Amino acid sequence: TNPGGHGSTMYNEWGRTQGVGDLLELPCIHSNRYEPYMAFRYCEDLPPFQEEFTGYGKNKMTWMMQMRRTGYRFAQLGGPFVIHYPHLDSVSRMEWNKAPKEVSEKHHKPQNVHDVDWKDYKRGINDAIFVQFRDWLSSEVEDVSRVFLCDDAKNDDAKLWVDRN
Repeated sequence: TNPGGHGSTMYNEWGRTQGVGDLLELPCIHSNRYEPYMAFRYCEDLPPFQEEFTGYGKNKMTWMMQMRRTGYRFAQLGGPFVIHYPHLDSVSRMEWNKAPKEVSEKHHKPQNVHDVDWKDYKRGINDAIFVQFRDWLSSEVEDVSRVFLCDDAKNDDAKLWVDRN
């Protein structure tokens, strides 16, 4: 249901051929929106979560982007499993889902809706913070990536509600 968020995980190998306890390195990432379940031993060198992202949206994916840029490698562990139990949307998620009538009722894509102040909406606010984060990451953090975006990676900027430049 969330190809950008979980599509880089190699589910076929994980569920069928990967041995219990075996590590399988991810060769590339299909989307900057990738936000896998991760386990770490605490280390001072782990990048901090960006505190600007509050409530729902973009906190895990930006952390993953920064980890990739600073040279972390990623592997999936064979054997364990995670269950996402369906639940009601949180207050933060409901706030994230709010959209102008042109988007929610008329099903227009946000990039085709004009004369809306996107910063009146939580998703627009987080998208603007994301653009600032992405620009900061690109200009201030040395790129020593060892896991790159795949050749067929999605254009994640197409989902932004704010200026993509």
